[in-house]
Amino acid sequence: MSDPQSNDPKPSGKTDGGEIESAIRKLSESKPQVVTEFMAMMGMGPMGNPLHQKMDGSHITQVLDLAAKHDEREYDLQLRTQAGDSQAHSSSRRYVFWSFVLVVALIVTVLILFREKPEVLVPILSGIGGLLGGFLGGYGLGKQQGK
Repeated sequence: MSDPQSNDPKPSGKTDGGEIESAIRKLSESKPQVVTEFMAMMGMGPMGNPLHQKMDGSHITQVLDLAAKHDEREYDLQLRTQAGDSQAHSSSRRYVFWSFVLVVALIVTVLILFREKPEVLVPILSGIGGLLGGFLGGYGLGKQQGK
């Protein structure tokens, strides 16, 4: 008995590029539409976006104008954001400065009023020191978590 694949020149099932080209030529001689569809399905032919054929110079100009306006808006937004951040930082610095002035004024007032009474002065200064330490600790913790 003879093997059914014995007359096949390539028993491995692989084909040459030449065989594919000859098959495509045979198809193109008979029906070019079939070859075009075949090539499109195989990804061999150019398959562009159908809108590209309808675009003209005015569309491209419009896209470029929109891109330029978008860039201008982004730049303006960035400037406003930076200005707001700068203003917030300035406001925060003012708050810290006036808090410091208030604490110093409180300590000086207590020292002037109770300089002759150490039994009252020591607990008051200890309380102010505790409040000041709590304030600074909370401020530092908030700064650290805000990063």
